Amino acid sequence: MRAFLVHDRNKNQDVVVLPEIQRLVRVDQKVLNDFISVHPEFSKWTGEAVKGLPPETFGQIVATRDEKGDVCIVDADLWKKLMTLHLGNP
Repeated sequence: MRAFLVHDRNKNQDVVVLPEIQRLVRVDQKVLNDFISVHPEFSKWTGEAVKGLPPETFGQIVATRDEKGDVCIVDADLWKKLMTLHLGNP
């Protein structure tokens, strides 16, 4: 299952979109930690229903992640900002 980390500049919010189970999860420290964890198990995540809307509907795609794969960063600068915002300085 693929997950998309999305940033909405207009609403100044970050979400993880899970198209296969039609869910959207608002990002906080726990959600971002789970997104980058070794075994995220996206199929067990709960959130708001999004009824087949593509990830781009919710803003700019920052990164993608397969449950059994690595994080694929699409926008490195925005990724760094979100990591600092939600997880603090490394």
